[in-house]
Amino acid sequence: MAGIGKCIGLVSTAGLLFGAGTTYYTHSKANKIIMTQASAHAKDGVIPIGGQSADGALWDGGMKIEDFKKDLNKKALISSGITGLVTAIGTAAISGLTLLIKAKL
Repeated sequence: MAGIGKCIGLVSTAGLLFGAGTTYYTHSKANKIIMTQASAHAKDGVIPIGGQSADGALWDGGMKIEDFKKDLNKKALISSGITGLVTAIGTAAISGLTLLIKAKL
């Protein structure tokens, strides 16, 4: 029985690493493009932002490039972690079902 648990554990670990790794890689490439565009629009290290409130008033503001980059990296890490966990659960379920079908459980 320990062999089966070890097998499922190894497969889920591989799924976790692959799912999280590919998601983080994809996000890092996308974030690089986003940062290039944001840096092109930045003035004095601040990205201009603005909008319109519910009452119709316009507002202006800005966000530092460093803060923007930290936010992008934080979102990439959170997304990668969630994707990695979901992938690990999925691969564990598939490997468990495969072993069950082969009557190893």
